[in-house]
Amino acid sequence: MAKKQPVKKQTPSITDEQLAELRDIMPQAFTEGKIDFDKLRASLGDFAEERPERYSFTWAGKRDAIRILQTPSRATLTPARKESVEFNKTQNIFIEGDNLEVLKLLYKPYFGQVKMIYIDPPYNTGNDFVYPDNFADPLDTYLKMTGQKDSEGNLLTSNAETSGRYHSAWLSMMYPRLLLARQLLQDDGVIFISIDDNEVTNLRRVCDEIFGESNFISQIIWKKRSTPPNDQIIGAQHEYIVVYGKSEEPSIFLRQRNSEQIGRYKNLDDHPKGPWVPGDLMANVKGGRYVASLYFPITNPRTGQQHFPGKDGNWRFNKQKIEQLIKNNEIYFGEDGKSRPKLKRFLSDVKEGITWTTIWDFVPLNTDGSKEMVDIFGSATTFENPKPSGLIKYIVKLASKGEDIVLDFFAG
Repeated sequence: MAKKQPVKKQTPSITDEQLAELRDIMPQAFTEGKIDFDKLRASLGDFAEERPERYSFTWAGKRDAIRILQTPSRATLTPARKESVEFNKTQNIFIEGDNLEVLKLLYKPYFGQVKMIYIDPPYNTGNDFVYPDNFADPLDTYLKMTGQKDSEGNLLTSNAETSGRYHSAWLSMMYPRLLLARQLLQDDGVIFISIDDNEVTNLRRVCDEIFGESNFISQIIWKKRSTPPNDQIIGAQHEYIVVYGKSEEPSIFLRQRNSEQIGRYKNLDDHPKGPWVPGDLMANVKGGRYVASLYFPITNPRTGQQHFPGKDGNWRFNKQKIEQLIKNNEIYFGEDGKSRPKLKRFLSDVKEGITWTTIWDFVPLNTDGSKEMVDIFGSATTFENPKPSGLIKYIVKLASKGEDIVLDFFAG
């Protein structure tokens, strides 16, 4: 009979684990089990910030957001076999519950195991903020915390600023979830976050703090509408997808070439290296550093005609390299054999894919998401502003392959 394993009743303390890691690295920074900040600063030397004023990002309620992050969870995940399809065979898991609590439960078993995260959180537009964590403060508390009202309830300013409360509540909701998400990512893992103009600035700043400014990868512009809305002076046709890596060396895969792009490559002369397209042999065609040794005539071996580089430019390769390319039949002189020389760019030599761009106007629009809702549920209003599955497929292709673990903790 197998020996029963004891199960802990709560998740591990993230703070305790981080302190243990710091103690292993810098034991000299601890006194009687506590961090001695003077010793820690001395150990860090030039890396410690000593100036009284420094760049920082904060909001009302940030300390409480950190505090709830540090609070262990006593929740338990219970299998719902009757609601599942092929429970023992499927490679997918759908977890129903508060995503902050669930992330805490996933912290230990999935630490550093997730290759890619995509989330579509509430955009905080005024009617979609549905995560009132128990540290979210009411307006009265917010006014007191920001110094706009004293302890007796008297307003200290004639024009109380209240809109920041909603930004603060949104940031307090996102902060602990993003920090836990970072712990789940592999070292080369990537997170993608859909957002619009309402909170994109705050999202970038909080992600800079959690993931590090140097780990920012891109802010993709997704064209979601074919036409602008007509109820605005300047109608937005786009949203953003903010991308950060766990480290400075994220694993990003090239975009696959489509049939049209591959079809551009032809093998007009049955070259042994396969299909090719003619490319420019010139360098510095738009100005730049002139290299005298790269300015020389290329002689057409069939006609004897000499071709010089264009104005204010030079060839891409030196004379010896050009002669070798001609010998290997890798220079193209046009269909008539008398045109200016071009470099044969072989499909076999180029990268497996092409570089992604920051403007995504090649993916499905949001209307495709609505159509999919009709196909599945019979109504386009089952979910508000559903993302088209085609958009998600492109994101998954960008940062994951094969058996990678992919997580979406907002069930977008």
